[in-house]
Amino acid sequence: MATLQEQLFVQVATRSLNNLAKNLQKKYEPKKGDRFSTKGITYEIGPPKYVEDGIRFEISSKIPGDEFPTDYNQAQYFEEIEKVCRNSEKKPSSSDMENIIRETRDQERKERDYVKLAYQYSKNELYDEGEIVKEVEDYAKNPDKELPPAVSGANTLAARLILSKLEGSILGSAEKNIEDLIKANEIVRSELKKLKKA
Repeated sequence: MATLQEQLFVQVATRSLNNLAKNLQKKYEPKKGDRFSTKGITYEIGPPKYVEDGIRFEISSKIPGDEFPTDYNQAQYFEEIEKVCRNSEKKPSSSDMENIIRETRDQERKERDYVKLAYQYSKNELYDEGEIVKEVEDYAKNPDKELPPAVSGANTLAARLILSKLEGSILGSAEKNIEDLIKANEIVRSELKKLKKA
């Protein structure tokens, strides 16, 4: 059974990722559920998991197979995306190509391939315990200072500060990961256009 800390971390990370998905749907073209699309590619953010003292989540993007030149395939596209993402500041902890088959209302089968990237952030990447201690001391010296929002289950000021930092860090980090994937798709697609012309 998950500890209270694990439950709170997942609860806060879920809220962060849901807020990010809503923001991205406003910024780009909204799709069904919490997905969004930009320049003809659909993106999705998966739910967070508590792992090895941190948070892990997946992001994915549809592979635009209809844009491929002759003799080019999904696996090649996936490898190129992987290469570009490995040069990002935060590298994916794992990557995979996933094939999703969906039945539509009119019994038509739709098959799509996706690039799926997993990102893992340790507690140290999400917040600094030393800073939390300093902030708690600062609140003790300034009792009129506005407190961070209350979170059910977080009974101490330190816990509230940690969860507040965690929420902001995950939001910012996941947004950067999505931006990196969007950029990777743009880079690989521009290379595909050159291949088509050649």
